[in-house]
Amino acid sequence: MNQTFNFYRFGLVLKLHLSEHLKSYLLGIGVLAGVWLLMLLPDTTRLSVFHESIYRKHGIFFGFIFCGAGAWFASEAFRMVSTPVRGILFLTIPASQLEKYLAVFLMLLLFVPVFLGVFYTIEGITFSIINARLPVGSPRYELLDLTSEYMDPEMRYLTFITPSFFLIGSIYFSKVPFVKTAVIAFVLYFITALFLNEFIVRQLFPPREHYGLTLFQEVNFIQNRRWYRVELAGQSQVIVNTLLVLIIPFLWFIAYVRFKEKEL
Repeated sequence: MNQTFNFYRFGLVLKLHLSEHLKSYLLGIGVLAGVWLLMLLPDTTRLSVFHESIYRKHGIFFGFIFCGAGAWFASEAFRMVSTPVRGILFLTIPASQLEKYLAVFLMLLLFVPVFLGVFYTIEGITFSIINARLPVGSPRYELLDLTSEYMDPEMRYLTFITPSFFLIGSIYFSKVPFVKTAVIAFVLYFITALFLNEFIVRQLFPPREHYGLTLFQEVNFIQNRRWYRVELAGQSQVIVNTLLVLIIPFLWFIAYVRFKEKEL
């Protein structure tokens, strides 16, 4: 098969993919909307005053549900090539490797705006009901700003990297890819957070009363009842942030290489 990328063939592969999976995607959107309704419904029925802490709670909900839903969706992305029986039909489609990979990859990218659309729709309905009950002159709830301080920086980064990491797991593991990839993800996270990052902090800072940190970016500690916050700055901050961002396309590339190996 000609491996030159062709937009027309790519459109046909994408159309075939949607025809086979559209019902599953719509069902997933319905489940996602139901989950958000269950999570935000208690606030809708209970709140009658303004609490700024609601934003932090919604930020936590957003991070955990996005990571969970994104991980599950990504781990199912390449199920069609998980076994020879399933993979033969897909891999023999008369389209290039890149076209078939991009069709699946595009669905993963579209997961982000779909998730945001469902979240903000449910949250907007929730806040509009609550705002109608708030006293006159009280601050009004607005949609969550994902770039604000209410979204934990570490959780914000996990929402970016989780789908990409589980995308690799979906093509590496033929059975229960979600569970196997989750185990590896937790092991890597704990090794990074509890050992490597902690080791670096202990080498750079003397013993303190309390530590709080964002991986490889900042350290918070208490000494003599005073709170200190130390952050990266200048070139060091640029280097670390660049490396953290580049990990994501690097994971995409690994998934593509592994996908090409499936056709060999």
